Amino acid sequence: MKKFLFPLYWIMVITACSLPQAAVTPAPFSVTSEVPPSPIPALPTEIIQAPAQNTYTNDAFGLGFEFPADWFGPDEYISDQTLRIEVGSDNVYPYGTSPEERIYALKNSYYVVIQYSKNDQNQYWNDIHQSLLGLNDGESISDARGLLIRVGRVSLGRFEGIEFISTLSETAQTSPVYFRQVILYDGQSNLLTVMGTPNNVEVANGANWRDIYRMIDETNMNTFHEILASITIE
Repeated sequence: MKKFLFPLYWIMVITACSLPQAAVTPAPFSVTSEVPPSPIPALPTEIIQAPAQNTYTNDAFGLGFEFPADWFGPDEYISDQTLRIEVGSDNVYPYGTSPEERIYALKNSYYVVIQYSKNDQNQYWNDIHQSLLGLNDGESISDARGLLIRVGRVSLGRFEGIEFISTLSETAQTSPVYFRQVILYDGQSNLLTVMGTPNNVEVANGANWRDIYRMIDETNMNTFHEILASITIE
């Protein structure tokens, strides 16, 4: 049975970084209108020298991308026809390392996970994608625990998809969850997902955790989009 690597709880406030065994039917959603996350800033008109970058390539999957030279990783994990790569501004551990074994030195760090699945048959991702396609930018879908906010459409070569924010609904009572995510299909059942998330977040007493996570995400938003734009798939 094909394994799936992205934490489903993190997509719709989904449980943990694990490999689900079957497709999941999403709970009924309500549609609301929210203020969308900050738009991607326009590129400056002046010419700016590009920062140094690290390059990752995997010839077997035909995938490559660039990420900041001062970031850690990549950690590469392959399961069947699925490739998962993680990079981040703090230490990157092998996929499956328990939380107790992870030691982070940098507060308010940021991680990006790229996952590419050939001939993906997981209906769950398709259901999420279809739900987001039915929204306008800035609208959201939610249930008792999860909240997804559509940011906008994304094109990457032959891949087309949706960027969105995944976080907790106001009624959820659990640890903070906040992700920026892109789901992309190429029309041939190949799936590409890119997820960015704050990590080791410091929230002062009395502060709104959601505001802190949003601030860290928006601070790293340009890097997220630069990594996304650099992805090539043969």
